[in-house]
Amino acid sequence: MDTARSRLVLFLDFDNTITQGDLLDAVLERYSRDASWLAWEERWKKGKISTLECLRRQIATLKPSRIEILEFASAAAIDPYFVPIVRKAAASKLELVVLSDSFTVLIDAVFARHGVRNVPVLANELMFFDDRVEAAFPHRDPSCRRCAHCKGQHFRNQRGRETIFVGDGLSDICAADAADTVFAKDSLAEYLSRHGRKYRPFDTLGTVLDFLVERGAVTAERISSR
Repeated sequence: MDTARSRLVLFLDFDNTITQGDLLDAVLERYSRDASWLAWEERWKKGKISTLECLRRQIATLKPSRIEILEFASAAAIDPYFVPIVRKAAASKLELVVLSDSFTVLIDAVFARHGVRNVPVLANELMFFDDRVEAAFPHRDPSCRRCAHCKGQHFRNQRGRETIFVGDGLSDICAADAADTVFAKDSLAEYLSRHGRKYRPFDTLGTVLDFLVERGAVTAERISSR
């Protein structure tokens, strides 16, 4: 393995980073029993409740329609550069990990539809029962009062390696604080700008792919879409 590439780790957020738009919000809007999930969202944005409390309460509003929800999720559009990044990372032995405050079953549904395999996903979990849906948080960090899944914890085990993080939202703050290089847009970019933090702006993952090619982290050669 090329030593320069082996020292790099690329972490990607999911909602509105890999997907075009926020898939979890779309699921909540479509399948919640009522509009109370929006009130919890606003309280979270204002810092009145933690991400864990917000997600737990929002998921409790979902109708227990597993098959419908996953079919809906699988139709989500993704950034056109995500699959090329996955393929180039695999070909170049660049480690790529998806970190999300969304839920594994939703991410798996999207990846299955787009033929994405063998990409590690660290996310929250959904449990479907006959009369309800519940959220579980296997990556909760008790030392973090902000997050349900504190993405920053996954950077602490990367000693001696250069970390890159790509994200868009307030749930990405801890990851952005821990990463060596940050690509940001939307509310994450606004937060980092307010706090005088350096970041690389992006609109699509094409910007990230160009950076990886320039760094020599992935090959510049075209990879077949077949």
